[in-house]
Amino acid sequence: MSMSVPIHSLEELKSWKIATSHAKLEFREKCFAACESGGIFQDCLIKNVPKTLVCHDMKGGYLDDSLIDGCSNQEAYNFIQWSIIDIFVYFSHHFITIPPPCWIHGAHVHGVPILGTIITEWDEGAATCKQIFSSKDSVDDFVSSLTQLTLYHNFDGWLINIENPLEEVSIDNVIYFLRRLKQELVFAGNCGKIIWYDSVTKEGKLDWQNELNENNKYKSCPDSSFMTNQITFLFVTSHRDFFDACDGIFLNYVWKPENLKNSALMAGDRIFDVFVGIDVFGRNCFGGGGFNTNAALSVVRQERLSAAIFAPGWVYECHPVEEFENLSFKFWSLLFPYLNVHGPTSFPIRTSFCPGYGKSKYFGGQLVEDKPWHNISKQQLQPCLAVVRGLFDFETERLGIFKCGSEISIFGKQNLCLTDAFNGGGCLNIESPCAAIFPLFFCHIPVKKLVTIAIVFKGDNKEELSVNLKFTQFRTSHTTNVSCPLTSQMKQFPTTLNGDGCHCSFTISSVNIDCRCDEVVGNLFRSMPNSSSWETRLFKISVSDQTEDCIFLRSIALESQGETECKIGYLCCF
Repeated sequence: MSMSVPIHSLEELKSWKIATSHAKLEFREKCFAACESGGIFQDCLIKNVPKTLVCHDMKGGYLDDSLIDGCSNQEAYNFIQWSIIDIFVYFSHHFITIPPPCWIHGAHVHGVPILGTIITEWDEGAATCKQIFSSKDSVDDFVSSLTQLTLYHNFDGWLINIENPLEEVSIDNVIYFLRRLKQELVFAGNCGKIIWYDSVTKEGKLDWQNELNENNKYKSCPDSSFMTNQITFLFVTSHRDFFDACDGIFLNYVWKPENLKNSALMAGDRIFDVFVGIDVFGRNCFGGGGFNTNAALSVVRQERLSAAIFAPGWVYECHPVEEFENLSFKFWSLLFPYLNVHGPTSFPIRTSFCPGYGKSKYFGGQLVEDKPWHNISKQQLQPCLAVVRGLFDFETERLGIFKCGSEISIFGKQNLCLTDAFNGGGCLNIESPCAAIFPLFFCHIPVKKLVTIAIVFKGDNKEELSVNLKFTQFRTSHTTNVSCPLTSQMKQFPTTLNGDGCHCSFTISSVNIDCRCDEVVGNLFRSMPNSSSWETRLFKISVSDQTEDCIFLRSIALESQGETECKIGYLCCF
């Protein structure tokens, strides 16, 4: 049985380096899905808004999620809220916490950077730090090992959590470590995101500040420098600190509103790099955590600061397992108004909406295994509003793209169906007693001359359904809605976008599955038996070349003109 495990000591880390080349091939073969590139991460698109970091800390970590081949516990903890978070940290109290492959897969499928954790605590931690930071050579060795570890497992950086006193003379080398680790990861092509936890001051004291201030600032020595790949990095005499040496700081969660104001002032133009800790367990935390976590998040956002939500697994740990799905919906719905929503930034978009677990397994609409299972490595891209079951009103400006071009003013209900699937363990169920829009994905994808979209579905009143794609031009705010009705036959017709003297037209036609399919879609569709109750539609959308302006696909949604209840088994756009 293959398992993901942490590293407990420096000695283990050195041993891991020796074993890497022997284990790499087998690991890659078993976890290839988890090792795919995460592509361009979403925070590149939303730099000018506060971010949300989720720090996953549950019962010491490495539970069912540590089993690389998955498990039979269908009710193991799961996470589908990727579209509303910006960074995911896998946390435990082991020295080096490596995210299990399933979490790496889930994060990367949704374009979210995922970090491991380096933590030192108590006397043992102080002794470890003394070894690591005794000289720049020892720091270099540590950085080299961490870089290899990060690249091998294909995650995206580290949360650095030193919770023991440091010798003041070693602070230079701590700053050196943060910068060197960042640079080495970036040079190697990694995202290289480094977050520092608010625990040690510039004098090396263990003293949580609960804010960004001069006590966790540090003025480095003028002659501190290092050489990497023939480039010299100089630590100049101006104020540099733990915060400046990395991508952000994770503030301790025992703060008061005045601490937030101080942090915002101190951060200046890096205000979004201050992640205010919010403990969902409510330990000395503003608002008390739990289902009142939104109270703390509201105060954080008033200061335009980012947030670090610690241990949202509280919903799972502290309540009956059978209530987890409903209570998770309640918890995240309360936070939703304060969170960013993001989606795909490149083609292809492919999903069967499988959550990474189920009562059984399906392929091509056929039941292939009738027993419960759980493996987040099999999770597929989740709809952007899955976290709130699609139920959110249009008053929120950021969701307006889905309404553009439509007279319908309500969202229909979306939820997970585990009793049926086209591929995997579940599908998307949509329902509404009246005309409604069902948002699927926010997008920001440049489009050239052709977009193809395939959908697999079943249910009542499906003739009332259409797949709607919203396109915008780069230099204008004009948006056009391209609607693809899910009727059994559809004639070709054009639709036009005009703006500022530009003219661009879209021609939509329904085509046979074999007419234009990528290999994945074609294989799935061809595996369907003739008796399958699933129906398929494939649309080709041709974009005219009458404009030099760049066209972007901005959203994908379903729209119903009346009462509907349907299952969506697969969607692909390429």
